[in-house]
Amino acid sequence: MDPVARRDMWKVISDMVSQDAMNNGRKTSVILTTHSMEECEALCPRIAIMATGKLRCLGSAQHLKSRFGKGYQIELKIKDVENTDNDYKDILSAFVDGNNLTLDDEDIETATTPHDVYLDLPKAKSTVELLSGDKSLSSKINANDPTGYVVFKNASSPSGILIDELAVFCAKEQRIEEVLLFIKTKHSSSIVRERQDNKLRLEISSKGVKISSVFFDVEESKEKLQLADYGISQTSLEQVFNMHAAIAEKEKKPEILLENCSNIEITHPPVALMSGTFP
Repeated sequence: MDPVARRDMWKVISDMVSQDAMNNGRKTSVILTTHSMEECEALCPRIAIMATGKLRCLGSAQHLKSRFGKGYQIELKIKDVENTDNDYKDILSAFVDGNNLTLDDEDIETATTPHDVYLDLPKAKSTVELLSGDKSLSSKINANDPTGYVVFKNASSPSGILIDELAVFCAKEQRIEEVLLFIKTKHSSSIVRERQDNKLRLEISSKGVKISSVFFDVEESKEKLQLADYGISQTSLEQVFNMHAAIAEKEKKPEILLENCSNIEITHPPVALMSGTFP
């Protein structure tokens, strides 16, 4: 259904329940089956989650979030690296010095090199290692790392990777690491649940922690951490649903293995395995 028609249907269901409840004490119960957690929260005072035909939990949306939620979700977006940013210019200058290039003040202000300087893969990795002092950043430049793949691909090309493109990569990764270190310092139990380019989703425990204090910490350091925007929330009902679905899938695996094994032809007689002490 399109959004407008869906809202109309929600109103029909809500009116059906509320109007009958006020009409001579009659009550109407509606059982709604849906995969939309937004729909559940909008219409249902009690929610039951089923997976593989079994009832997994029952209660209000807030009860399910509190009972099965894993804490607070923090979503952060780091600012894009600009050629006027100080951290970018510092990294570019370090790269120029490390490769014995020359860069005058005007070039630094405009973040361009005197000539188009390209680095091959080994040179790019060694340049990054000079900056970080270890292999924490250079180890990400490989074909399997989602953050360093583009750098790896460009550096592996015949022409190599442009030195300022490498500086952008390093500046972004350093900003990410600063954010992760900040959250880890404030909440030692924090877990990174998802990362997409310059976006992060972390999870922290809500035990003994007020959501207002989390907001205060992030807001106070927003400029220092170079955050474009952020959001803090409870575990969503969608995540609770997915958690029960994942548990149900794990429970199904032994059954699937048994079904697959039933088709295997046994060519040798069965052997009984015993343990114990024998004379």
